[in-house]
Amino acid sequence: MDGSRVKKSLSQRVHYDATGIKMHRDLMSAYLSRYVNQDDRLSLQDARSGYRGAEPLLTEAWQESLNRERVGEQRVAGVPPVVATARVQKWVDCPRAVI
Repeated sequence: MDGSRVKKSLSQRVHYDATGIKMHRDLMSAYLSRYVNQDDRLSLQDARSGYRGAEPLLTEAWQESLNRERVGEQRVAGVPPVVATARVQKWVDCPRAVI
């Protein structure tokens, strides 16, 4: 979120941002893609302002994926995956102004 770009190997799965953010690299990339304009430029200011509202859902999605890997099943903390996935999908589908 500081505007710098750091090349990572495919084996490096966690993004550590200079601003203190720690997030799964694929989830962070998906989040930032919401703020790329038609000229393929990232609106860093918009991404920063929306991150606070998105961070809990991104963290939940990351934790869900870790739990699935660990347990090897389709349930996370007793919640059917369809419920957790629906919550993330609801966030993905919402207009930027709502975040």
